[in-house]
Amino acid sequence: MDKMYFVFSCLGFVGGLLCCTGDIFFDLKGRGNKKLGTSKNIDSNWIKMADWRFGLSIALALVGDSLVCLGFYSLGMQIAATHPVLGYLTLGFGYFGSFAGILIHTMCCVQALIYKGAMKRGSLEIADDILEKIYRQIAVPFLAGYMILLAPTITVIVAILNGALNVPKFCVLLNPLVFLIVGISFRKINPKTFQDLPGIIMPSLGLAMFGLIGMLNLG
Repeated sequence: MDKMYFVFSCLGFVGGLLCCTGDIFFDLKGRGNKKLGTSKNIDSNWIKMADWRFGLSIALALVGDSLVCLGFYSLGMQIAATHPVLGYLTLGFGYFGSFAGILIHTMCCVQALIYKGAMKRGSLEIADDILEKIYRQIAVPFLAGYMILLAPTITVIVAILNGALNVPKFCVLLNPLVFLIVGISFRKINPKTFQDLPGIIMPSLGLAMFGLIGMLNLG
């Protein structure tokens, strides 16, 4: 069983890296990008990006988040061996958050494609009107998905601190929330240099760390 959990943790780690790659294809917009629209959820440089980038990004997110689910299964079951409630909460929130991540990423990519099509045949006003309608409908599940992904972060931190996971205590820092804060900090320090990287990949890299923690616990 430990061998299977180790393999699943490895796949979870790889899945997080695939999500990072998908993030880059979607969100590496380059210099001169501007936030447009009523809610500032439109990126001007989408118009310059090839359509295939968004399709590939969705595919990578789908495969990546599916593999991340295996990592959550491994980690959750390892925790559940001594702390069942904590372990199953990690597993359940991890699954739900991963599938929410697929929805969020897909909708972001679809918004970019809609914007490109609307700009070719209309105007920014038309594109903004369409995307605002979509944005209002997905805002609640979008926010809920991000919040739910924080739940396994908390349960894993608790599992490390209470000894349910036999890994070094510094591993409490290996999670999407901490990595997101690091990415935002880089962007705040130098918005021009760090406009895209490393910020856009950091939460996904944090997801990969759950797979790494699973491997370390079995090592």
